Amino acid sequence: MNEPSITVVLPLYNHEHYIKATLESVLRQTSPATEIILVDDGSTDKGFSIAEKILANHSETKLVTQINSGAHTAINNAISIAHCEYIAILNTDDLFFPTKLERCRWLIRNNPTIEFIAGGVQIIDKHCMPVNEGETVEWLHRAISYQRECASLDIGLLNENYVVTTSNMVFTKDLWYRVDGFQHLRYCHDLDFIHAALGKGTVMIDIAEPHIKYRIHPTNTIKENIEKIRLEVAAVTANFLHENGKRLFIEKNVERLISIINAKNDSGYLSLLLSLRNICSCRKEYYERVNSLNI
Repeated sequence: MNEPSITVVLPLYNHEHYIKATLESVLRQTSPATEIILVDDGSTDKGFSIAEKILANHSETKLVTQINSGAHTAINNAISIAHCEYIAILNTDDLFFPTKLERCRWLIRNNPTIEFIAGGVQIIDKHCMPVNEGETVEWLHRAISYQRECASLDIGLLNENYVVTTSNMVFTKDLWYRVDGFQHLRYCHDLDFIHAALGKGTVMIDIAEPHIKYRIHPTNTIKENIEKIRLEVAAVTANFLHENGKRLFIEKNVERLISIINAKNDSGYLSLLLSLRNICSCRKEYYERVNSLNI
């Protein structure tokens, strides 16, 4: 059987301090990427020139530049020109474990209907050293524990994003087409995409095996605007409930759903956003309306 083809997509923005280690983690895979596509999202540092030098002698590599439009746009643009059946995203401040692609290919060969894979996450600091305690580590432990306890990928993900990041996603290009790509969300385009994958695709969470190293540092995008993040989380939650409520609201889930929904409504946005989603014809239109809210 032929090896599943995988394009590694790297959205780059002002990561000159991390891009070398990120690319090395791709180039040192025990099962090499079929194709590498890096899209620079209007960086103002030297990250793109560093990437050009590192990838200069590697075939099946594309480097693209765009005006600053957000990670979701960079990812969509890269996927649109990818030639492979599967896409693996890696943000340019994160790292793949050396066996990441080998593990994913093994899972695909043994489960050929899989359309989306995510795995275990190790937290690292800005120096690539493992982080074994602290707020992020404790949060991830709680998220994974809850998912295992409730034994539901949907309910677990509605509670917390245990997949953590787009760097932890491998999926078919066909699935990307079917869910209409990554939506125009600065902070939660990853969470929305996973929700869409669960609703329209075949998902495997390989949580016991390490897939990526997720870097925490002072300039993580998720640390920018807490109120905007709360709005986007509530917006994604409202969309997920709108599209999947019928299959989620069964007796064994009700108590958990009520608890999760109450927690997600900490800023009071959820009722408004559910009403907004009901009058929008599609997810894309809905998120455009959310982005226009003056909050």
